[in-house]
Amino acid sequence: MPLPRAKSRKSAGADAQTSRFLWLIGIFVIALMGIVGLKMFFSHLYDELGERSANERARLFIGEELVSTLLRIEKDVYQMSTLTHATAQKRLEQRISEHVAKMHHDLDVLKNGGRVRQVVYLNIEGHDQMVREVAYQPDAEAHGYVMELIEIAPQLDLVMTKVQELRALLGKRALLREQNDSRGLFALEHEIAVYLKHIPPYFFRLNENANRLFFDSSDRLQELQNQLAAQRDYFKTTEMVLVALIIVLATLAGFVFARQISASNQRLRLAVDEMRAAKDEAERASRAKSDFVSRMSHELRTPMNAILGFAQLLASEALTKEHRDYVNEINQAGSHLLELINKVLDLAKIEAGQLTIEQIPFDLRQTLDEVAALVSERAKGKGLELRFYAAPDLPAGIMGDPTRLRQVLINLIGNAEKFTLQGGIDIRIESVAEGKQIQFSVQDTGIGMDAEALARLFQPFAQADESTTRKFGGTGLGLKISQDLVHAMGGEIRVASESGKGSRFWFSIPAIAAPERVKKASDETVAATEKTRSHADAPLRGHVLLVEDNRINQMVASRMLDKLGLTYDIANHGGESLEKLAQRDYDLILMDMEMPKMDGLEASIHIRASENASGKPRTPIIAMTANALHEDRDRCLASGMDDHMAKPVEMNRLDELLRHWLPVR
Repeated sequence: MPLPRAKSRKSAGADAQTSRFLWLIGIFVIALMGIVGLKMFFSHLYDELGERSANERARLFIGEELVSTLLRIEKDVYQMSTLTHATAQKRLEQRISEHVAKMHHDLDVLKNGGRVRQVVYLNIEGHDQMVREVAYQPDAEAHGYVMELIEIAPQLDLVMTKVQELRALLGKRALLREQNDSRGLFALEHEIAVYLKHIPPYFFRLNENANRLFFDSSDRLQELQNQLAAQRDYFKTTEMVLVALIIVLATLAGFVFARQISASNQRLRLAVDEMRAAKDEAERASRAKSDFVSRMSHELRTPMNAILGFAQLLASEALTKEHRDYVNEINQAGSHLLELINKVLDLAKIEAGQLTIEQIPFDLRQTLDEVAALVSERAKGKGLELRFYAAPDLPAGIMGDPTRLRQVLINLIGNAEKFTLQGGIDIRIESVAEGKQIQFSVQDTGIGMDAEALARLFQPFAQADESTTRKFGGTGLGLKISQDLVHAMGGEIRVASESGKGSRFWFSIPAIAAPERVKKASDETVAATEKTRSHADAPLRGHVLLVEDNRINQMVASRMLDKLGLTYDIANHGGESLEKLAQRDYDLILMDMEMPKMDGLEASIHIRASENASGKPRTPIIAMTANALHEDRDRCLASGMDDHMAKPVEMNRLDELLRHWLPVR
């Protein structure tokens, strides 16, 4: 018999625990609902007081606007009396009329409700402005406004009457001046002075009423803020009491919540790990794309070297006019394709985050001269006037990346030249921001762009419109790359344009002064250039070692060397070049980078080591390679090479480098 009783006690205990738990949950829910209800109640009060406070701030704003507008009217009235030109007086009278109309509108808003707008011009030209607009609804308790509204409006109309009377007096003054009536003019000036002395009382009354509106609004706003503070304190006290009641319940529920949070954190960690893995995969994909584009650039440059190389060789032959036109078309198409390859490669590097910006000292004016030399011939061929202006206060040497700066300027000038059919292009370089920045501006007289076209700028493979693409060509990559390069150099590129009236692109970069040695290095560079110019007309002399594994590239380079009057030997890879150098001396070495058995970098290292060990004079080594990236040039120079020339090889560029590096005979 005891067993059923025990079961009964256990059952009763379980029921009691269940009941207590249910009561606990019930209390928790009731307290929670009480807090929620209280929050909703006070939230409603806050909203109501907040709306009243906002409405009162709007009224304060309107009162401030009335005062400031009235001051502007008073200033304009006195300014009108100083003007002698009828047109200026008329314009000022119109402005006063606009101010009066605005005050009438603001007064009507105070009476019936509505919106008041304030426009603040941020510069003299009025291009930039700040607009503030408020809405106001009349408050039934705002009885103090009635007198102000009744008194201000008629006074405003009277002000306009006074302005018109003053305008009439000023008209008489102008007439007397034209008639050279000094006596009448003196009498009229006295009349105007007396008239102006009677104007201040009108404005004094208006100011008195407008200021009363302003200060009354300030007092009411302060009262509302005090009410808000009192309500907030009361709510905090009530809330603290209720929070104390549910703190025990929250503690009991905390354990359950902690377990749920732990599970959520675990899921979050898994999600973060998945996101990190996805990010790494995306970065690997981006690097793979960049590497693929780089490889494709290298592979495309090899056949491009043959196409453009043989085209250049053909151009030097005695051809018919028709055949010469064909060769020119091949050269132009090949150059365009090469430009596209370079832009796609740059864009891939930028998107992969592999763009590097140097911070080296360079001569700014020399860089500008190089840009001018590169772009002037094409503009001249179209009959366009290319005007460069470099401010005299520009620093001679600055820190930065001259290669990327040249690239941006050539892109912008080339873009301007492409879309300009007549007129000219102005390139201005000036110090701005108190000498802390250098601004570059390119302005043309071309076809320009409308607002819709401007919105599509700086997007890859985007042009102003399809008809422009068909007529002028282009991919839109140049502007996108230019924007990214300017950003990477610490600047911002901007554009202003109007359809049919041309465009202006401008950007700024930091003007960081370079060390004094830049000037010396610049002078040495100029001297070296003048030296090359060591014999520009003299025939080339020398025996060259051509290190190249590709048969077509061997043919192109050897034919160019023949045309330039040089003798040469050919090595098929870096190891063979070492063997030939062991047999005889060469005046210069043209070295490819990627070759079987031994590449050009390793071969150059061995050559320099051998020269150092034997005491032989240094033989100039010029990289002639399809690896055209900036970092490829750095790798070549680091291995001991003296210069870098990217394929496809331009015969003029080859001639220039050879004249620079070959010994003078």
